[in-house]
Amino acid sequence: MKKILLILTILFYAGLTSAQEVSDTYDLNEVKKLEEKFQEQHIVQKEKIENYLSQHPNVQKTIFSKNNKKFQVVDIINNKPVYRSTDNANSARATKTNTLHSGGSLGLNLEGQNMNIGVWDGGYVLGSHVEFTNAGNSESRVSYPDAFSSNPPTEFHGTHVAGTIGAQGVNPNAKGMAPQSNILSYTWDNDEAEVTAAAANSLLISNHSYGVPIYNDNNELNVPVWYMGCYNTDAKDWDDISNSMPYYLAVFSAGNDGQQSYEGGFASGYDKLNGNKNSKNNLVVANANASVNPITGEITTFSINNSSSQGPSDDGRIKPDIAGEGTGVFSTSNSANDEYGTSTGTSMASPNVAGSLLLLQQYYEQLNDSYMRAATLKGLVCHTATDDNFRVGPDPRFGWGLLNSEDAALLIADDVAGIEGKIIESTLNNNATFTIQVTTNDPQSLQASLSWNDPSGQDMSGSLNSTTPVLVNDLDLRIIDSDNNEYFPWRLDINNVNSAANKGDNIVDNIEKVDLNNSSATAQTYTIQVTHKDNLVGDAQDFSLIISGTNSIELSTKNLNKNKLFNVWPNPANNFINITSEKSDISDYDINLYDLQGRMIMKNIDTETVNISTLSKGLYILDFRNGNQSFQKKIIKE
Repeated sequence: MKKILLILTILFYAGLTSAQEVSDTYDLNEVKKLEEKFQEQHIVQKEKIENYLSQHPNVQKTIFSKNNKKFQVVDIINNKPVYRSTDNANSARATKTNTLHSGGSLGLNLEGQNMNIGVWDGGYVLGSHVEFTNAGNSESRVSYPDAFSSNPPTEFHGTHVAGTIGAQGVNPNAKGMAPQSNILSYTWDNDEAEVTAAAANSLLISNHSYGVPIYNDNNELNVPVWYMGCYNTDAKDWDDISNSMPYYLAVFSAGNDGQQSYEGGFASGYDKLNGNKNSKNNLVVANANASVNPITGEITTFSINNSSSQGPSDDGRIKPDIAGEGTGVFSTSNSANDEYGTSTGTSMASPNVAGSLLLLQQYYEQLNDSYMRAATLKGLVCHTATDDNFRVGPDPRFGWGLLNSEDAALLIADDVAGIEGKIIESTLNNNATFTIQVTTNDPQSLQASLSWNDPSGQDMSGSLNSTTPVLVNDLDLRIIDSDNNEYFPWRLDINNVNSAANKGDNIVDNIEKVDLNNSSATAQTYTIQVTHKDNLVGDAQDFSLIISGTNSIELSTKNLNKNKLFNVWPNPANNFINITSEKSDISDYDINLYDLQGRMIMKNIDTETVNISTLSKGLYILDFRNGNQSFQKKIIKE
């Protein structure tokens, strides 16, 4: 095991010591059956399409490109072809992913080193581009697992998406989210079977910037009206993939039908997500347009791009899940090895998020010698997302808000240090209840999020605007105060999706978030409770619980009292910090200072005034130890 920050035991978690051990946790026989099923489906689908096209010679050929968008016939519904297309119509700073990079304000060096990410797209990535090759030997970080050649023909869209993920920054304006990551470039043909095989081989994250638009290239309805918002076969298949390999997370663009309208949707201006974008367990990304102050890095304006497709799913689930920066993104082009281009759309927002999530997995593994379950990662980024100015709480335009990589990374650090936040992975057995007690001096800061990979639900193909929940295992999250007052999670109002979300019993989402920020709560001790309705399919359900608050949040009153023994000031600090106490002597404790990568920066601190002037700007942890007892305090070096 690595010497991780403060060497703490992570509750309820059996660690994985390598990426390979991720796949070792899967039932590979069942995964193989799933892959074979998708291969068979693909063959049947291709025969169906070929038969149709042979009988309709005037229909546009199966694959074609127009205006930098690629189109392909992927299905025949109601004797009409259905086309798939790419979803393209300052990213790192808007989502604060740059704070995780080398030289970033958190003092980390997270750039996707030795991490793999899959890119399924309409065409291959130009792997010889200077942003993907090493200067010394021209070796590329891009590979082509499904290509017949080591140098396949490339396209702009896939190259631009891959650069948003992993351009190394030869042109600093084009630097990607994970600039040292390895990119596995696939075409979208037979994506379900290929994803299954890659995830079984320990792939953690993939990006999919394509989908089925509402209208085809001739401005005719591309799909029947029931297709929008429906939990159909495609959505169900991707949930089967997620449940077979629970460390794998698929990231999908929401689509660019935001300004389209059609007759038959359940709400005007909404209900535009199609196919796998209605899966329960993936992460669907909307396109935000954020302006960032170039000096402070703070977001000055934050809106959704009008082209970004709106949810929710027909049963009222919160979709899209989250927003990324995808407007006017400058990235790599396939026109030459040193060419770049600018593009807008959820196609750009999705890799902005996918590459950032890869860094969060990298960081979690550094501190824990293990990776997060996909449901944990999804819950974490939804929990820490920056809420928009459109309305308080989740909504079917932004989802939970704009990705905030910095806050997500800080919560990972807080979890390991045992302060401010907690990330718990556990299993709820049938008829069981999970509880944990926390204390806080600031109840309005207390937040908890519950997430889980739900089993695939009933295929609703052909059903128009069905509000029947497709949730299978309905878990419930509550925060309960010392007077037995219950606080409920957010949920959308399915009868009026244009209104603000409200709070109550959520029977559709497999992410539930409870916060007290608009309550009059004054108590200091709370119970966070996880229960379930009916019988659990499989007799048990894995879940992830994310908790955050203020420095005063602890897992027991004993720890809270210990934490109050010492004051550390000023905080943030420039050159010096002071450690003072009215009740204890500093000499009674072993005090060490760590950075967020678990490295000891100062050992055996024995003075009340500590010189930190030589430290780099960022976040550090003071560890206080006295025998078997310990507590930590977070400090910020400005």
